[in-house]
Amino acid sequence: MITRWEGVLKSAKKSLFIAGSVLAATFLNASAFAAENCASNVASYKVSFPAEDAFSVSAEFQQPTSRLDLFWFPVAARPEGQSESVVDLKGFDADGNEVPLNYVGEGGWETPEKKKLSSISYRLLADHDEVNWGGVGAPGKDEVATHFDSSYFFAGHAFFLIDYEWPACAIDVTFDLPAAWSVTSPWPMQGDVATASGPWNLGQNVFSMGADKAITNSIGGRELTWLVADSLKDAKPDIERLFKVLPDVYAEFWGGADWDKYTVFFFGDDMTDGGAFQDSFAMRLATPLNEAEKVTWSHTLGHETMHLWNGAGPLRGENPDQTNWLTEGFTDYLTIKLMRQAGFLDDNMLQQRIANILRRFEIAKLMSPDVKLFEATKRRGENWFLIYGGGALTALLLDAELSAEDPDAFRNLMRDLYEHADKPYTIDRLMDRMNAASGGKAGELIAWMDTHPGAAEIRERLAGHGLQAAFFGVDEFYVRFPECGRRDCAPGFLKGPR
Repeated sequence: MITRWEGVLKSAKKSLFIAGSVLAATFLNASAFAAENCASNVASYKVSFPAEDAFSVSAEFQQPTSRLDLFWFPVAARPEGQSESVVDLKGFDADGNEVPLNYVGEGGWETPEKKKLSSISYRLLADHDEVNWGGVGAPGKDEVATHFDSSYFFAGHAFFLIDYEWPACAIDVTFDLPAAWSVTSPWPMQGDVATASGPWNLGQNVFSMGADKAITNSIGGRELTWLVADSLKDAKPDIERLFKVLPDVYAEFWGGADWDKYTVFFFGDDMTDGGAFQDSFAMRLATPLNEAEKVTWSHTLGHETMHLWNGAGPLRGENPDQTNWLTEGFTDYLTIKLMRQAGFLDDNMLQQRIANILRRFEIAKLMSPDVKLFEATKRRGENWFLIYGGGALTALLLDAELSAEDPDAFRNLMRDLYEHADKPYTIDRLMDRMNAASGGKAGELIAWMDTHPGAAEIRERLAGHGLQAAFFGVDEFYVRFPECGRRDCAPGFLKGPR
């Protein structure tokens, strides 16, 4: 069944794909639109904080509308999801006459007979922490809203009522907040006014308001702003070290970077996960912190950062039902490979990470026995192991087999995809480029993966590339690098070009 939210996307011919390391994180792709000739803003919002745990929001629409939406994710405690935090909603026409706004379900409000709204006002309750937004296939609070320390964190699509059919023209947001507060967001700020580049840019970013102060670093000529909850203060040095290294390592691999400013948020939770948006991402780390959990959150941070190039960045698919094996599975493999090259994974952890890929694919064969890679995200929750495990194993094998002939070949293939990502890839255009860059090996490998090869076949194929693998049942996997008499025993393709 297509939800109303999905229907809005499809009718507008917008591109939707799923991002996130463990759970589904919805990202709506604004850059799929053609550039608009904008003589003025499309809308202007004002946000104030008149009472604890509640915000007042008003908006004037330079382009009147009859439909407004929030992201809609229902959970048991809130059948209408984020929309239940919107109260006292009123709409007005150009003459200031009140126009009824009817909630029509699935995060949407409409006027009777499509009467045009020129302005609205409502209160937004910051009560999202009363609900557990987690669970299989759920976004988690990192993609909805939460309160931490002295800050209120929101995804734009859980805060602003937006017409996602508006053209990609500027939207101003004026923040009238307590004097000690600041706004941390990826949007350019002039004083108290933030400017989003369009409706999707406003909705598909995360931001915070409060007394907590963010840190801004310049890394390789790019600006990175990050806000970390006090509960994670012991992780700050490791977070900063990762951020100081990974963006440059990734940029070298991809041959450049198309972003110059990024904003990230970190706060505690009972599990680790993260979600990537257009110019920002958020992570929740399992607290209290421990060394074992660091293994998980550091990989998640690396994965979400990789989305700046693959998935949330230029390289993305027009149809998420066909390309998440690339935007998620390849992202997961590249995170492992490049974190190793950056010095964050030793041989033991690298072997464990590769074993995890094999385990996921073996589980995928049980859970998704008749599903092919191109079809996996039609039922994302059911096929999660195939998307991540199957996609990552495809990337690993393609890297190994191309690198056997040329150590730069796999990197060059990915650079080629990145360089030609002037528009979202259709599956046909994607495979044409991958096959051209790999001499047809990409298509042959995917066809082989779609046969759901047995453990013995996978073990044999890996053995030819310096990876010894052992399987026992569907839950016990081991990977070893052959003894080589040197400290760094990983196969050459995992070390990357020299």
